[in-house]
Amino acid sequence: MPGSATTDDSDYELDKSFEDLRRPKEKEFICGVVEGFYGRPWNTHQRIELFARMKKLGMNTYLYAPKDDVKHRAYWRDLYTVEEADSLTELIQSAKKQDIKFVYAISPGLDMTYSSVKDLTILRRKLDQVSSFGCDSFALLFDDILPEMNKCDKEVFASFAHAQSSVTNQIYEHLKQPSFMFCPTEYCASRSIPTVSDSQYLNTIGEKLIQGIEIMWTGPKVVSKVISVSSIKELAKVLRRPPLIWDNIHANDYDQKRIYLGPYDGRCPSLIPFLSGVLTNPNCEFEPNFIALHTLASWSKSEYQDIKRQNSVETHVERENLSKLEDNSVVIPGYDLMVAHKLAIKAWLPTFYTPTQPDGGRPPPPKLALAPTDDTPIVDAIITPILNNIPTSVMTCMAVTPITQTAPVGLAVPVNQLVGTVTVPSEPDNSQETDSVASPAGEPMDVITDKPSLAATGEPAVKELLPNSLISTAIAAASSEEVMQVDEEVTSSADLLSENEKLNIDDLAMICDMFYLPFEHGSKAQYVLSEFQWLKINSHVMDHTKLSTSPELHLVEEWKQRAEEFDKFVKYFAAVCKKFQMIPNSCLMYDLNDYIWDLRGTLSLLNSYIKWLGLARVMTEVDCEILDCRITWSTKGYNDAFLSGDNEPWVFRGGLTGELQRLLPISNSTDLFSIPQRSAELENFPPKVYTIRPFIPSDETAVYNVCKAVNHSMVDLKDSTEQYDHLIPDLLIGGLVTLSSQFSFVVENDDGVCGYILATPDANDFHRKMSVSWLPEMQKKYPLPVETDNTSLTKAQGLVSQFHNYQPEKSELLLTQYPALVKMEFLPSVKDLSIKQRTLACMLSALQSVQVVGVHCLSGSPESRSYEMYNQLGFVRTNPNVLTPENDDTLILVRII
Repeated sequence: MPGSATTDDSDYELDKSFEDLRRPKEKEFICGVVEGFYGRPWNTHQRIELFARMKKLGMNTYLYAPKDDVKHRAYWRDLYTVEEADSLTELIQSAKKQDIKFVYAISPGLDMTYSSVKDLTILRRKLDQVSSFGCDSFALLFDDILPEMNKCDKEVFASFAHAQSSVTNQIYEHLKQPSFMFCPTEYCASRSIPTVSDSQYLNTIGEKLIQGIEIMWTGPKVVSKVISVSSIKELAKVLRRPPLIWDNIHANDYDQKRIYLGPYDGRCPSLIPFLSGVLTNPNCEFEPNFIALHTLASWSKSEYQDIKRQNSVETHVERENLSKLEDNSVVIPGYDLMVAHKLAIKAWLPTFYTPTQPDGGRPPPPKLALAPTDDTPIVDAIITPILNNIPTSVMTCMAVTPITQTAPVGLAVPVNQLVGTVTVPSEPDNSQETDSVASPAGEPMDVITDKPSLAATGEPAVKELLPNSLISTAIAAASSEEVMQVDEEVTSSADLLSENEKLNIDDLAMICDMFYLPFEHGSKAQYVLSEFQWLKINSHVMDHTKLSTSPELHLVEEWKQRAEEFDKFVKYFAAVCKKFQMIPNSCLMYDLNDYIWDLRGTLSLLNSYIKWLGLARVMTEVDCEILDCRITWSTKGYNDAFLSGDNEPWVFRGGLTGELQRLLPISNSTDLFSIPQRSAELENFPPKVYTIRPFIPSDETAVYNVCKAVNHSMVDLKDSTEQYDHLIPDLLIGGLVTLSSQFSFVVENDDGVCGYILATPDANDFHRKMSVSWLPEMQKKYPLPVETDNTSLTKAQGLVSQFHNYQPEKSELLLTQYPALVKMEFLPSVKDLSIKQRTLACMLSALQSVQVVGVHCLSGSPESRSYEMYNQLGFVRTNPNVLTPENDDTLILVRII
C-alpha cells in the first residue's frame, strides 16, 4: 500500500547506543567513485581504465550517475538503444572483470508522479533493461528536485518522504533486493529542514526505507570541508543505519575555473566504523582525479588511533626523517595527510610519461603505492558568517538550484559589512596568456631556462619564505602487504626527453599545491597571494623622490629582495609549465593545460605589474589604501570566511587564478580575463610563449619597427627614403614614447618585440607637452613639402602636414571621464586575443594605480583592423558622429578601468 512501511522496524529503537549504529564488521566498506557531476560524462575508455585503477587501489564500487546522460535524468523514461545497450554492457562486464561493483543510478524525480502506476511500470521496465545487461546493483536518486508533490500524489501519500520511500521500496523488492542505494532530497545538513534531528523528511526516510537500502549523504554542506563523527552519529540515529557518503570534496562542476589536486582531507578515519562507505564525486576532468582516488584509498585503509599522532612532537620528527628516505620500507599507521599526498604524487608522476594511444585509451597505468598513515585531527569551524543571508542561484555539485545561505564575500553579490559599502565586481574568468624569453636588460616576467628546477631559480630563498612548502624530497611509506612498486618503465617518446625536460616530484607537488582544495590554498598559493599583496601595498617605498630622506630606507632593500624572489617563483612556475607541455600523455595534458596555462598567464601579469611598480615609482601609500576598497584575498575577514568551510565553495569564484586577478587594481575590467578557451593561436599546440614587461628606453627601436610594420600601408614606394624612414612611428607614437613611457609596456616572443601599448594618464597635459617640446622638433625634422603644378604630394608628404596642423581633441567631457590616452598595436602574427587582453590589463592596472578612471584611443574606421581590436578589448564609441578634425576616418573609442 502506498505510503505504508514495508518492513518491520519494531526491533529498532531510536535510542539505540551509538555502538549499535556502527557498520557490521562482516559488511565490506564501500569505497569507490560516483560519476555524478554535471558536464560532459567520461567516455568508455576512461571508465574502463578507472576500473583498473580502482582495483589496484583496493576500491570496490562505481556508481554510474552522470547528470548529463539524458536517459539517466532528463529522459529517464526512455529505454537505451542497441548501441547504448552495448556500451553499458561493456562497462558492466569490464567492472566485473576488475571485481568492481557497477551500480546503475537513475534520477526520476524531476517529473515523476509517485502514485502513478504507469510511471512506476516505466521505471521498472527501465531498470529491468539495465538488469538484462548484467547489472545487479542499483540506485534511485532524488537529489536536486523541488520538494513538492503534485495534486495526485497528495491524495495518496502523507508526505514527500512517504512517496519516495514507497517507490524506492517497491523497486527494491521488484529487483529482488539487490545492492541498492538511495539519495534523499535533503542530502546534507544545510538542506535539512529545520535540522537533521528534527527533519520530518529524514526521519520518515529512515523509518520507512527497507534496512538493506543504503542512504547517501554529503555532510554538513553540499561540499563539506569537514565531516565530523558526531554529525554522522546524529544522522545515523535519524536514518537508523550508517550513512553512505557521497563526497563532493574534489568536485569542480560548479566552477569551470577550479580544479582540485589536493589530498582527501577533513574526514577523520574514526568515521569509518560509522559509515557504510564513501563514494567520491571528483573533478569533471578524468585524468586529474588520480590524487583524489589514491588518497581516498589510503584513507579507507588507515587505522584509527585515539592519540592524534600528527600533533605530537614525535610525529613531526618522524615526518622530517621520512622526507630523507628514498625507499618504501617505512610504515606509518593511521592517515597522515602529507605522506598520503606525497605517495599519491609519486605514484601519479609515471602516468605523465605513458603516451596516450590513438584510440583515446592508454596502456595500463603504473602500479600504485598505498600506506596507512596518521589520523588527521578535525578542527571545528569557529568563525561565524560575516555576511547577511544572500539568495543566489548557483551550480552545485549536484544541480543548478536556487538556495539561500549565509555566505561570505563572493564575486557576484553586493557586500555591505567588510569595508563600508562595497559592490563586488562581476566574476573574472581566467584566460590564456603566455610569456617568453627576453633579454636580461628588459627584466621579462618569465624566462624559460635550461635548468628549470627550483634550485636553479633560488630555491633556498623561496623555501625560507615558504616554510610549510609541500615541495620536498620524494618519500614513500607503505606496508609490506599493500605496497605495489611504481612501474618506472618509460616509453621511447619519454626517453627522448632529458632529465631537465621532465617533470619531477617537486614540480608536480608544486602544481598540486597551486590547485589544492575547495576551502584551502596550498602553501605555494598562499605565498603568491600574500607576497603580491605585500609588494603592491609597500611599493610606495620605491618612490625615488623620497629615497634620500625616507626613514623607510630599510624597506627598499626588502622590497627589492622580495620582488626578486617573487620573480624567481614565477619563472620557476613557467619552467614547470614548459615541461608539462612536453609530456607524452596528451589526455592528461589537455585535461590540465587550461588550468595551468591560465594560472601561468595570471602570474606573469602580476609579475609584470610588480616590475612596473619597481620601475615607474609613482605609487603612493595613500593610493595603495584606496586600491584595497574591493573585496579581495587581502580584505579583512575574507580569509577566515574562505577557510572556515561555513559556506559553499562556489561563493568564492575562480580559484587561485581568480583570487590573484582580483588583487589587480582593475575592478571594472574583469572582462579582460574572459576569453574562449584555446583561441586561434592556441589551436596549434603548444602555443607560442610571450612576455609582457615594462617599456625601457632601449625598446624604442623595436617599438618603432612594429609600428612601421603594422602601418606600412600609410606610405608607398615613393616614400622609401631615409628622410621618411621614421615618419610613421614619429607621427603615431613618437610623442608617447618620448614624453610618457612610464606607463608603457612591450610584448615579446622568441623573435623579439611583437607588440606594445603606450599610455599617458593625462591626455590634456600630454598635448600641452607635445606642443611645447615634441612638435617643434618634428616640424624641423619634417618641413612642409611644396606642391607644384607638375608634381603631387606622396602619402608621406601628406602626413607631414599633420605635424604642422596639430589639433588634439579638446572635449572637456571626454578628458574628464576618460583622461588617459592609449595606443596599442601588435604584429599580424599575434592572433591570440588573450595576449592583447592581458597587455591591456597590465596597462590599466598601472593607470588605476594613479587613480585614472577611464581611457580613450584613436582608431580607424569601423572596417579597420585597429577598430576591430579595440572593440574586442571593450572599447566603445562615445558618439558615432564624434570625429577628430584632421581625419574623418579616425574615431575616438573609450572604456572605463
